[in-house]
Amino acid sequence: MNSEQHTTAKVWLITGASRGMGHAIMEAALAAGHCVAAVSRSGEITTHIEDGVVRLLPYALDVTNPEQAAFDRMAEAVVKRFGRIDVLVNNAGHGQFTYFEESDERQIRDVFETNLFGLMRVTRAVLPVMRRQHAGHIFNVSSAAGYSGVGPSIYHTSKFAVTGFSEALAFETEQFGIRVTIVAPGLFRTDFMNFNSAYHLPARPIADYDAFRERMSGFVKYMNGREPGNPEVLGRLVVKAADSENPPLHLPVGADAIETLETHHEAQRKDVEAWREVSCATAFPPEESEVDTQAFFQ
Repeated sequence: MNSEQHTTAKVWLITGASRGMGHAIMEAALAAGHCVAAVSRSGEITTHIEDGVVRLLPYALDVTNPEQAAFDRMAEAVVKRFGRIDVLVNNAGHGQFTYFEESDERQIRDVFETNLFGLMRVTRAVLPVMRRQHAGHIFNVSSAAGYSGVGPSIYHTSKFAVTGFSEALAFETEQFGIRVTIVAPGLFRTDFMNFNSAYHLPARPIADYDAFRERMSGFVKYMNGREPGNPEVLGRLVVKAADSENPPLHLPVGADAIETLETHHEAQRKDVEAWREVSCATAFPPEESEVDTQAFFQ
């Protein structure tokens, strides 16, 4: 292990680290004495932590790169510098507030390439390292939008995919001592709600959506700079979760995120209860369907 690494320090790999929540998480990890490989498209990373630069490895990589070998080289570079990878934060994301019928295939794929497939490529590169260590913690930054369909469908769908993938990944990797936490922020004061960043003109404008679209663009403009969440505090919370002996699988961040999750789960509960009887009645008679699947998954 490199002599630069503190004996109690963890090695973090953070994508989308040049700004916003990724940069805030990076700064919090450095402030806590950890070593950080900070990934961004440009590889240009700055830190305000006094001695942070000696524990910082900037790395240039676009997560939409389709070549898995590029991600494998990234993981190798981190291990070569720091000796291991303890914490992965998949934070790189792409916001697009357009509606499904008005979006074309390219717009949809652009969102998924960053929010889901890029995240998967990074994870695929890091998992062999964590398996060898029999330890690791993966933080996948989803969103409150990954639990509620109330909003632009393309972005929300990509975040639902991150949430679902993360739950399944946690099931697959628990046997190797690898933990997974889904970070689901509400609205935080980064440049995410910047109109030029978040709002994209529809590829296929449809007049019936004009009023709906105007409301969304007005909301984006209004909320930019008024978001309730403090990204610096979020960064410290992620570091705290990484240090926890019992980290959560689901970590909604912000009162608005918690309210979104609770509202969504309550709506699901009501649907389940309303249709429980007829749903359960679709089974074969008990004497024809006695099975025990739990034994396979314990």
